[in-house]
Amino acid sequence: MRPRPGPRPLARDPASGNLPRMTPLRREAKAILAVLAAVGLMLAYRHLQVEPREMGALCLDLSRAPLACFPRAGLLWLQHWQLWGAAALALGAWAFVGAPRAVRAAAVAMGVIAVLNFNATWGMAGAALGGWAWVEAVARRPVV
Repeated sequence: MRPRPGPRPLARDPASGNLPRMTPLRREAKAILAVLAAVGLMLAYRHLQVEPREMGALCLDLSRAPLACFPRAGLLWLQHWQLWGAAALALGAWAFVGAPRAVRAAAVAMGVIAVLNFNATWGMAGAALGGWAWVEAVARRPVV
């Protein structure tokens, strides 16, 4: 019995010299990693700067607060006025009508970030529209 050969190296197209197209998962890997990174960074920032009571006490008076309190105040202002969710919904609607891959990924990331910032109503709608458009675009593309 002959041993099975290992995986073959990718052959270049003789006409163009290009490598074959990537699979859908590899094609979307950068976008998936970007979504995970954005959500992870927001989780870390909330854990370190927003949620501790000490930071809330330190940032109570912005006229005498350290520099780290200003981004925290901006995040909380956006949260209060539901602008995280509004951004997610706007990106999701754009993704749903045919935006590029970066917008579809941004809609999903912003939707999850909106939910993390207690803007769940619009955030979930934006994430759902972006995710739906993303999955549909991947399924529509021919696999080579």
